[in-house]
Amino acid sequence: MAFDLITVSDRRHSTLQKGFNLRWPLGNVQGQSSPNGANLIYLCRSPQDIMDAAAQALALPNGRITVRSGGHCYEGFVANKMPDSPDEMLSILDISALSQVVYDASGQIGSELSPTQPFRYRFRLEAGSQIWDSYSELYKRANKTLPGGSCYSVGLGGHICGGGYGLLSRKYGLVCDWLSGVDILVPDSQGKGLEPRHVSRDSTQQDELDLFAACCGAGGGQFGIITSYYFKDLPPAPKEVLWLVLEWDWSILTQDALESLLVAYQLWFSSHQSNPDTWGLATKLEMRHQHTGNITLGIHYVDKDGELNDRAPFDDFVEKMLTAIGLPATESLVPFHVVHLPPGTARGRPIDSVSSAQAAARRLDWLVCQQTLNGSGDNQRGRYKSAYQKGEFSPQVLQAIWTTLTWPDPDNHLTQSLIQIQSFGGQINAASAPVRKESSAAQRSSFLKWQPQCYWRGDSAAADQAHADWIRGLYFNAFADAQGVPLNNAFEGCYINYPDLDMTYAGGNPANGKNPQWYKIFFPDLMIESRLRRTKQRWDPRNVFRNEMSVP
Repeated sequence: MAFDLITVSDRRHSTLQKGFNLRWPLGNVQGQSSPNGANLIYLCRSPQDIMDAAAQALALPNGRITVRSGGHCYEGFVANKMPDSPDEMLSILDISALSQVVYDASGQIGSELSPTQPFRYRFRLEAGSQIWDSYSELYKRANKTLPGGSCYSVGLGGHICGGGYGLLSRKYGLVCDWLSGVDILVPDSQGKGLEPRHVSRDSTQQDELDLFAACCGAGGGQFGIITSYYFKDLPPAPKEVLWLVLEWDWSILTQDALESLLVAYQLWFSSHQSNPDTWGLATKLEMRHQHTGNITLGIHYVDKDGELNDRAPFDDFVEKMLTAIGLPATESLVPFHVVHLPPGTARGRPIDSVSSAQAAARRLDWLVCQQTLNGSGDNQRGRYKSAYQKGEFSPQVLQAIWTTLTWPDPDNHLTQSLIQIQSFGGQINAASAPVRKESSAAQRSSFLKWQPQCYWRGDSAAADQAHADWIRGLYFNAFADAQGVPLNNAFEGCYINYPDLDMTYAGGNPANGKNPQWYKIFFPDLMIESRLRRTKQRWDPRNVFRNEMSVP
């Protein structure tokens, strides 16, 4: 057997129990292994390693396996033992070494797991590859890219099967919309090991099409272990990008000004959905708590040809936002990859017009821009939420945002806390009927995507509770008329790749007990929800792959 087995006696064990979010495993102490975390970690280098490791781990009394590619899960689904099974023997199968990017211009790549299958592709990306490595390889080999995220160390394993969203998604759609085939190791009939399968968009069996659709937006670690993703084609990498970050200082900000900006922000994207020439404009509005930093609006733009010859959409967006807020901005100099940190003392050029925005905007080669925007940041403790917004901001939601940004914080805990609202829609919403049919990405009507987030260092109970209260308070107030959940006529639920256990409780509040209908918050489309339940029953009836938010 070629895998490496990391046991508690290995000095690496306490480190490899953890992922990006240091809240997990529960009860972890720096330098010590946690009894609530994985007993064993298998470092796998091939699909055969994974199958051998799974067979060994599942043979243990009360054995359970989870899978890790990049380690960026926002909840403890990989690192934690199940709360109702504290005595389970948990093994993490780490597949980060499976990181090849394979390209054949003639399109003759076959399945690695099932070479007799007739399907052929131009690209094969192993699931352990990280986003930045994939971008760099695809660009240099084929002048192609993935319309994925900007956190460089996220692994493709969970990113793509959860949908795969990023700054090029308005222009090109979700990564899973381009997906053509998948190598996946699924449980055998006894649930004691894994067996290889290849499913394709061109599969003829309905149960295989269902499994493929589940790999296009349902999230990872629920049906099996994906080892490779296959694509017949990918979108061309842009040539250049226009990048600008506007900043508004809290010293001049008013509630009315911010609310006017938010209203204009939503209106711009909803009113430009029918114009593909504008889909190359993507944004991140980051509204920081007063103890964290200022309000910034990052603008990433390429024209319809992937260049910068037509800048009209950029100019129009900037003009509309400056007019709406009615306050002069400055050019933000804070590095984009530390967006959640307070600003430095340096101040950029004033921006109060389209011409001054044009002068401050950076014209970057696309690959350089991707490196500049790598947003993983430090490994810390973190909490996250999500929401898809399809309608206008209501007075209740606007007030909740302001209340959250000015939340009382006498002990200065909220020093890395923000409400991030990103652009959405475009090609995502305009995806063709076949793509939608073979996808589990249920939200195709929204124009904005929320990602509230907060970070902190240390493991004090007071800090943990302060951040939980802050981020939960936003949803309790914003969605009070929808029982604390973003699912109403203006919102269409949450993103499975930003998992949030709060959403499994009634009213989003753990104090209220479980909500038996919680899965609909992430998959509000009844057809998709029913298909995922059917797929789980077909491919993993013994529930080998399970966590607190896996398919019910």
